[in-house]
Amino acid sequence: MRIMVKEDGDGYLARVRGSQNLYAYGLTQEQALDELSSVIDMTMDYHLEQVDIERRARQELLSRRAAYAV
Repeated sequence: MRIMVKEDGDGYLARVRGSQNLYAYGLTQEQALDELSSVIDMTMDYHLEQVDIERRARQELLSRRAAYAV
């Protein structure tokens, strides 16, 4: 993956090339990159939460299957 920064209107747009949802705007290149860092952090937090939910659902499913196996 590659980070791209380009002028956009009165500021800059920073984005992760190849990823549709990872982009941010800032008045300076530095601000755009800082905002992009925040977007990446929030996206990672969201995905980690989803993985945790799925892990707990799988564990509950395995527990229920074990109860029927007895």
